[in-house]
Amino acid sequence: MKTLLWIVAFVLATYPPRLTVVPQEGSVLSDIVEVRVTSNEPLRRVEFLLDGQVVGSDTSTPYTWTWDTLSVSDGEHTLTIRATDWNNRVASTDVRYRVDNQLSRGGEFHLQQAQQHLSAQSWEEAVKAARRAVHLLPEDGRAHHLLAQAWLGVSQWTRALESAQRAAQLLPSAETYLTLAEAHLRVAFAQTVDQEKRFGALQEGVQAALRAGEQRLAQAKTPLERATALAQLGKLEEAATAYPQGGSRAEAYLSAARCYLLAGQWQDAERMCNLAEQRGADKTVVTVYRALALALRGRLAEARARLEPLKETEATRDLLALARADLALRERKPAEALRALQPLRRGETTSEAVETLLAEAVAQARDFPRAEEHFRNALLRNPLSWHALTQKGYETLAVGSLATASRYFELAARIRPDDAWVLCGQALCSTDKRQAVALAQRASQRAPSDAWVLAVLSWAQWRAGQLDEALRTIERARRLDRENVDLASPPDARRAAQLARLLGRRVQLPE
Repeated sequence: MKTLLWIVAFVLATYPPRLTVVPQEGSVLSDIVEVRVTSNEPLRRVEFLLDGQVVGSDTSTPYTWTWDTLSVSDGEHTLTIRATDWNNRVASTDVRYRVDNQLSRGGEFHLQQAQQHLSAQSWEEAVKAARRAVHLLPEDGRAHHLLAQAWLGVSQWTRALESAQRAAQLLPSAETYLTLAEAHLRVAFAQTVDQEKRFGALQEGVQAALRAGEQRLAQAKTPLERATALAQLGKLEEAATAYPQGGSRAEAYLSAARCYLLAGQWQDAERMCNLAEQRGADKTVVTVYRALALALRGRLAEARARLEPLKETEATRDLLALARADLALRERKPAEALRALQPLRRGETTSEAVETLLAEAVAQARDFPRAEEHFRNALLRNPLSWHALTQKGYETLAVGSLATASRYFELAARIRPDDAWVLCGQALCSTDKRQAVALAQRASQRAPSDAWVLAVLSWAQWRAGQLDEALRTIERARRLDRENVDLASPPDARRAAQLARLLGRRVQLPE
């Protein structure tokens, strides 16, 4: 018996382990392949040698190596698996494969294939085709751009960012910059721990989107294209001036009125509504715009009286729903706003305006995780959504996070640096009392007849010890908006931010 045991021990100590390799010998491989090795006993180390060169190793089960087959030419290749067990026995086996990435078809073929797969939303296939195109055309910006879009489709945010950065270097166009902006934003929203990285990525995303807008503005050939590009860049006042230059049709004046409403300039919006009405504009649209101008002035009862009797049509359904939701939010009725917005939710195609209002509605209802989701969606729809950024700043300020709110206002200021609503947010966040007064004064210069802006200025002056100035400013605010006189003197930044979400917020309108 002892002799038999000694023989077994000798055999175990002498014979190397048996290895099983997947994929099997003779397989045809392409793209990225995981080679997996199993053994009849534990191994200390497994080395992988491709055509005689060490390319990887693994020391824990399962023993794997990821092979990017684009690193080699199409054709026959030998992979050597060299395993060492805990008794220092070595087992080695050669496995022959044939690599076929169809590289002989050429880069243009794979570019077309990638485009077709992207159009069909076949993301995995698009990744394969775009990787082959990049391999064959490493200096072609189109190939890197398609690969970035494909990586976004399979939720590989970091890889998408790397490809988008390369695409923007090789092919600096509005399209590549927009893809780069989305990649930065995806990386930002995936970051839940490191706030510095999150805001850094958000900042880069906004900057890339600004470059895209500047490209479109430079390429604009007609007054309408120029006006549209200016509006997308947040230059609403310039856009409002540019729209009528393309013709004196009613639509041009309505577009100008829309820009003024988005900027909070209700006087100019009403003037454009008058001009549009003289040229036969849709009466329902004009009435909605006038109601929103009243809401911006804090005259909510008058705004509701104008909106309630209006009948929906195919052309005005979305506009009416947004206006009613906006008014409900100003009246602190989030449930009513959600009912108005529900029919406008269309999955991935839900507009930025709807997502921004949804974010505000659920934030008022204290459902902050859902508010974050809608904020993310709004920014992904439009990386230059200064509305969403500013609203997020006020929401964050309202729950007491001054430092974080300040970062959102800084991002919004990159797009709309002289907007009164943005400046007021920055003033409320400023820890420097004199700087807060300066910011609020700039806001009041931009919107001298806005009672809410004057209320913020009064608050900043009071905080800085400028009591006489504060009293004079608050009296001006009272004369402009006696209906909300009790709201005109917020006791602290947190309360001020809660009021800003109602009185100072900007309207949302469909494109």
